[in-house]
Amino acid sequence: MMHKVLSVLSLLFCFSAIAQKSRVVLSASKTKIEVGETIAFTIESNIEGTTQIDNVPPSFVNSGGINGGISYQMDYNTGNLLIIYTNKEVGAFTKPGTYKIGPAYVKSRSGQSYQSNVITIEVAKKVNLSNGEPSSQQLNEPAFGMIQLNKTSIYEGESIIVGAKVYSRFQPTRIGNYNTFIQRKGIEFQELKNTSRQLQVREEKFHGNMYYTFEYDRNLVFPPGTGSFTLDPFSMDVMQGFKGYSLQSSGAAIEIKPLPNGAPNDFIGAVGSFSLQRKIDTTKIKQGEVFKMTVEVSGTGNIQNSLEPELNLPKGFIVYGDPIVSKDISYGVNGAEGSIEYEFNIQVTTSGSITIPGTSISYFDLDDEVYKTVTTNEHSIEVEKDKSLIATEEKKQASDEAIYKQSDSELRLTKEVKSTESIFGSTLFWSGVSAPILCAFLFIFLVKRREQSADEIETKQVIHQKNKELNDLLARSKSLLHSGENDAYYSSIENTLRKAFELKMAFTDTDRILDKSEIFDFLHQTGQTDLLESVRGVFRTCEESRFGFGASANDRQPVLDQLESIIKTLKL
Repeated sequence: MMHKVLSVLSLLFCFSAIAQKSRVVLSASKTKIEVGETIAFTIESNIEGTTQIDNVPPSFVNSGGINGGISYQMDYNTGNLLIIYTNKEVGAFTKPGTYKIGPAYVKSRSGQSYQSNVITIEVAKKVNLSNGEPSSQQLNEPAFGMIQLNKTSIYEGESIIVGAKVYSRFQPTRIGNYNTFIQRKGIEFQELKNTSRQLQVREEKFHGNMYYTFEYDRNLVFPPGTGSFTLDPFSMDVMQGFKGYSLQSSGAAIEIKPLPNGAPNDFIGAVGSFSLQRKIDTTKIKQGEVFKMTVEVSGTGNIQNSLEPELNLPKGFIVYGDPIVSKDISYGVNGAEGSIEYEFNIQVTTSGSITIPGTSISYFDLDDEVYKTVTTNEHSIEVEKDKSLIATEEKKQASDEAIYKQSDSELRLTKEVKSTESIFGSTLFWSGVSAPILCAFLFIFLVKRREQSADEIETKQVIHQKNKELNDLLARSKSLLHSGENDAYYSSIENTLRKAFELKMAFTDTDRILDKSEIFDFLHQTGQTDLLESVRGVFRTCEESRFGFGASANDRQPVLDQLESIIKTLKL
């Protein structure tokens, strides 16, 4: 029986593969990086075979090998089962420059080759961080720490790179009890993926003395507000064998300049370099129908905090509800890089050949220190008259005119007639009194119903987006399982766990990260003691790996299994 089932599944996969149109896509985790920063090239294809990426320069050093995978997706439009083969190559560039990578090739078992697209990668020189001057007291200590910055003065919305550096008179072998310089809630930051949590100690001459030094905990930080911004000191135990020394660094201050006055009306709060694209799903539509308009903002800077663009729509174009928002953002030394796509549903109540003006956004360019505006092309759309809609409007108009004429005629021809009967208590009286009340109740009911429907749609969209983010994080964790990126793997596990509890706890505060102590309190208050211990265990394993204690390759699969078990228990 089992052999028959497997045979049927194999036939289904084969038929699905035949039905699929050949597709090979080459992509990169980032398109703008610095020398030494980790980047991943991914080949996705629906063709099984050997893969190769052309035009990879000698300056690219593979650090994680080539990892393959397979997944299945259902195409609900055709009913076909899609088989996706993935190959990922991880490494870093050793020289700056602009590189055109690809195309990638997939050679099938039959010997036929299929070609992908070409991508461009810009590699900048490594961003050097500098630190302030140590105090005389620090120079006399066995070890001391300094906060490093790539800039000390920035514009509002601009990011900085912050790292920790330690100078020691003895050679450290490990560290413990590390407390980061980002301790206050409400500070937006992202750990850079090329950060190594393993100690890489080297000797360096500083202030006339030789020290053992190492850099640690490199982050991309988006300081809030304007004026002076202060980073808290970091602290750690620097160990040599069983002996060690506890140190606390000095703090660091950054001056945040406000953006210049005179921001354009279409300014979306973006700081950096950005572009804009727009498309519509049809150029012919019937009056009263709805079409989709997609607007995509892409670029590098603080795109994650940018505002929704305003549509410049002609009269008779009505936007239905809030747009569906899709984000594809990564973080590197240049800031947040990627795109945000807004999908609008728009109803057309007019008719004829109509031109939709271009959509525009403005942003603040950090290189030229001026506001810049980008605008999409116009779109032309043919709207066919809907005769039934017109007839309804004409009938309504005719009815209104008849009522007006009748009233006017009555005003001119009516004679004064006295009646001995009173109108109070009659059918006409009660109809006149009750009709406005009933209309008012009906109006309130319809408004409440509409508001409730809008709230339900918005709630469903938020839940859908958070579920998508959780699934993406879980998929990333699985893809890193057999990679050589130890820090990235455990960071992904921890981020997935936090996202799962954001869904469970209905956490909606976007200005801060859900703290693990809040998760522990939630589980304690809800009496889930067994689950609490499992969650503590996952966090503990991630911290021990990422903060210098290390973890063996055998620990990876169990912590992923434990994570999936927790998500299953939460019933998300």
